[in-house]
Amino acid sequence: MDIVYLDQNKWIELARVQSGAIDSGPIAELYSQLVSAVELGQVLFPLSASHVLETSKRNDPISRGHLAETQARLSRGHAYRSRKGRLKIEIRNALLRLFGEAPPEASSHWMIAPSFLQAFESMDELIALPEELHRLKLVDAPECSAALYVDFMKNQDDMRRRVAHAGLAEHAVNLLARFEERRARLTGESVDLRRRAYSVQLFMEHQDMFIRILHKLGYSFEQLSAIRSRAVKALIEDVPTLNVEAEMVARLESQTGVLKPNDLFDIQSFYTAVPYSSRVIAEKASISRAQQAKLDVKYSVVLSRSLHDLLNFYPRSQD
Repeated sequence: MDIVYLDQNKWIELARVQSGAIDSGPIAELYSQLVSAVELGQVLFPLSASHVLETSKRNDPISRGHLAETQARLSRGHAYRSRKGRLKIEIRNALLRLFGEAPPEASSHWMIAPSFLQAFESMDELIALPEELHRLKLVDAPECSAALYVDFMKNQDDMRRRVAHAGLAEHAVNLLARFEERRARLTGESVDLRRRAYSVQLFMEHQDMFIRILHKLGYSFEQLSAIRSRAVKALIEDVPTLNVEAEMVARLESQTGVLKPNDLFDIQSFYTAVPYSSRVIAEKASISRAQQAKLDVKYSVVLSRSLHDLLNFYPRSQD
């Protein structure tokens, strides 16, 4: 089964068919084909935390509902696991390889959770606290996940929704300020130097997580320190989420122009989707950055700018 990531703008294009705004032409035909392909198990279009947040942010309840119904139908409520959940597995595997051990076998789609709630750390079964896991089991089941997603988007308390997104907007402003500060500090430097500097920063920020997982595997910090230079490189370049983030941030910060909150969503989307998708369909700028970094080659993912690339891609039946 293919795993395809759609940028939020691509979801909005498809939602125009679901809403009835488009009832003929290539996009209408494509939507019908994709619904059929999902039902046949040929492809799945999982959601990410970015999708959930961006959809929830829409103030018009009617358009939000149409978008949610489109996403639910093609994702079946499934989502890419939370960043921290993915990192737990990625770091474990990188450490094992660093010490010459083979990582344990995992299902091909371990990073796809059957509930959109698991796109968030507190509800991701790989890392959630026991009481949160119990709550997840009470409110959700795989066969109900799509319906729960639509219900969540249509029936949120509007005041709480607006307050939550105001808080997220403030956090985004602060994060962008840090990006701009780092960009100014490295003015005139190459993309490669920016990538290496950001990689070191990521290593330092995740050092506690590296050490906790290291100890669980039965290794000591002294053993890691003995191969420190090799470890720093491996624990960024061999951890897909961190590797993609470093490559994308370095290229974004090397460009001119004021950074915007959507740039943060794009980075989050790419480090979530690129390592674990068959295809990523997104906007031109982000696709170009990923191609410049050769992420499509490294992670064997097709990078595309247009939904039309999927037209007639999936046969109507499995015969």
